Amino acid sequence: MEFEVNIIKFLQSGLSNGWISFFQVITLFGSWLGLVIALFIIFRKKKVMAGLMLVTFVFAVAINFLIKNLVCRPRPFESFDFIVNYGGEGGYSMPSGHSVSAGILATFLIAYIFQTSKSKSFRACGTIFITLFALLIAFSRMVLGVHYFTDVIVGLVEGVVFASIALLIYTYYKYKMQKQVEILMKFYKGDDDE
Repeated sequence: MEFEVNIIKFLQSGLSNGWISFFQVITLFGSWLGLVIALFIIFRKKKVMAGLMLVTFVFAVAINFLIKNLVCRPRPFESFDFIVNYGGEGGYSMPSGHSVSAGILATFLIAYIFQTSKSKSFRACGTIFITLFALLIAFSRMVLGVHYFTDVIVGLVEGVVFASIALLIYTYYKYKMQKQVEILMKFYKGDDDE
């Protein structure tokens, strides 16, 4: 745990007001603001995927709340006087809810890019940008003194896992429904094998 405290201590040393404000803005994208933006982007072309992302987000927030209350890890600024709470947070620390959100939103946005764009360079650039932005959100939680390194790593992994499971289920049922429609179409056209 000492290395995690040292990371936050290092990140907060010599922080200017400008950098504090920058990370306070970045961290907002790991909350409802990020969800609204991602919903706006995805809903235009993939309404079902947008709905699934919303359900996954709400489910993950609820599960994350339960995990926080089971683990009961105090926030860094509560345990160490020299760590400043620039994020205005309370409650427990493990795992980072903003990092969970960043993991979910990043996973869905990357899946969206792969489903709507055929350009390999756009897919690659989009994936890199979205991944780096999610990591920046997680990083901001440490800079603001509200989470430890392990909090944000666990949060990111939790978010990616929730989103990946949701997308796998979505893909499975989408494929299954397409097969059912094909069977019905063959039946009504009289093309069945019997």
